Amino acid sequence: MSRNDAKKSKEKDVQPDTTVVEGEVVTPEEETQGQQEEVTPGAPSLEQQLAGEQQKSAEYLDQLKRSQADFINYRRRSRQEQVEARASGEMALLERILPVLDDLGRAMASVPSELTDNAWVEGVMLTSRQLTNTLEQLGVTPVGEPGEPFDPYKHDAILRMPSPQHDEGTIIQVVRPGYMLKDRVLRPAQVVVASAPSQEENS
Repeated sequence: MSRNDAKKSKEKDVQPDTTVVEGEVVTPEEETQGQQEEVTPGAPSLEQQLAGEQQKSAEYLDQLKRSQADFINYRRRSRQEQVEARASGEMALLERILPVLDDLGRAMASVPSELTDNAWVEGVMLTSRQLTNTLEQLGVTPVGEPGEPFDPYKHDAILRMPSPQHDEGTIIQVVRPGYMLKDRVLRPAQVVVASAPSQEENS
């Protein structure tokens, strides 16, 4: 057999889809396996990449939860601020009406008994009652009555005097009535409070 015939015979023995590398026959499976085994040094593995993506997802979820909580808190604060602003506006308006109510009260207290049946007096009384009823519908209630215990939150003591008929700290007289708007003090009542009797009075 000549050299050419031997070369042709060797080429016939090589299967299709094979590669000849320096005289060696390499199949596609072996070539692919060799490529897979060649990993770039320092490159993260598939498990590391998956763990990294899971960590990123957890961080994004945490940021979303924080943003949602911040929005809920903002909405709650906004509603609370609106309620407080409305209450402050109502109190400011009602405080300007109270002097009018005081004047009506003084006018009714100074009407002579012989004029109580006059039409203009009845008109003033009706106006006073209507204003009082309107304030009550808005939640305004008077505070400060003689005989009540003194409360510094609701009452303003303008004078203290001994009174044998009253216990110490009891309201003797209401100089100017006070008013509350629900649970807030619109204006404290100005009152005279009984103090403890002096030693001379006791003797």
